[in-house]
Amino acid sequence: MRPNSRVRRCGQALVLAAVLSGCAQLLGGDTKLPQRRYFKLPIESLRGSVEGSERPYPFQVQVKSFEVPRAYDRTNIIRRRDQYELQRDNLHHWMERPSDMITDAVKQYLRQADLFTHVGGEHDFFEHRPDYVLSGSVKAIERFDSGDLWAVHLVMTMELVRQADGKVIWQDDFDEEKQVFSPAMKHAVAALSGILGQRMQKAIEEIDFKFLNKQRPTPVAPIASDGETAPAARDTVLQTEAEHYELIPGKLAP
Repeated sequence: MRPNSRVRRCGQALVLAAVLSGCAQLLGGDTKLPQRRYFKLPIESLRGSVEGSERPYPFQVQVKSFEVPRAYDRTNIIRRRDQYELQRDNLHHWMERPSDMITDAVKQYLRQADLFTHVGGEHDFFEHRPDYVLSGSVKAIERFDSGDLWAVHLVMTMELVRQADGKVIWQDDFDEEKQVFSPAMKHAVAALSGILGQRMQKAIEEIDFKFLNKQRPTPVAPIASDGETAPAARDTVLQTEAEHYELIPGKLAP
């Protein structure tokens, strides 16, 4: 290497070191780059079962992978600025894609409730056919961030189909928002977990009513959710306790 080339490179290294030192002084000597943080929806504890429930019902249920649009099915947590703009949060991530995370959460809720004798995923039914299939979609899972207002938004559909004849036994769809009072991401994740937990509690109660009525002998009128005998000529009306849920007025996104 020529002497003047060596001198020139040493000079460049000294200049770079001086620039980095100056930046460190401007930002603070101990300044560290922000680290990525990873989150997962925790499973909420379910309340007691329906009075007179005969769980577990003797059926095998497959939970299919939930469908999620590509905009949301990524590890970056999605932030909504307004009705037009979505952003990928590069510092806050899900531990797994929402399609896998939500599917696993639904399976865990059904198993926790001991609703059926067997609840499995798609890989558990290669050699035999399930009695029922629960499938669904997540149309939105996001955090709303306007700078001084924070909320979460979860939109889902679910249905339970009997495989023998393709009949839809139960279905539900919801579009829920919940305000949070801190910009910390853990509060947004907790709020999303709360919404999913409440909806799964409601879903399990309704499915329980359906199968409880099916278990009754044919001459006996269906059992309504309030414990009274419902008229045989009318469909059973399923009721849930309203105080378990929080109504959020308005919509943050279309």
